[in-house]
Amino acid sequence: MMSLSQTRLSHHNGSALILTVFVIVIVGFLALMATKNQQKMSTHIVTSIMGTRTNMAAQSGSQIEISRFYMDKSGSCFTTDNPASIYTFKGEGLSQCTAEVKCTPIGKLDSGREVYNLTSTATCKFGTTTLQRIIEVGIRSDD
Repeated sequence: MMSLSQTRLSHHNGSALILTVFVIVIVGFLALMATKNQQKMSTHIVTSIMGTRTNMAAQSGSQIEISRFYMDKSGSCFTTDNPASIYTFKGEGLSQCTAEVKCTPIGKLDSGREVYNLTSTATCKFGTTTLQRIIEVGIRSDD
């Protein structure tokens, strides 16, 4: 004949197994959610860094064109058909980037100085991801 304590033990073994499976499922779900959250954060950080590099390429392109405009009196503002100047960066940081800078004459000031609009469009390719940033700068002639 079975005693009362043996009967109770068999009931507790089944509920302990169900509780264990439940805890394993919950812990697995939490681990999965933490992994997905980590992936999203990593992607966001990488995209932020790539965006900063692309912005730096656009700024560099416009700064090069401004230097050419004031220092050498050359660049896309001084050609008759205003073709875009294309800069391909080499070295660390901007090696995957290019900048296309277009100069558009806007008009003349009352003083007779020409006013131009520089539009620098940078494109950076990082594997399968391509980012683009556009910066516009207004400049005027010295004379």
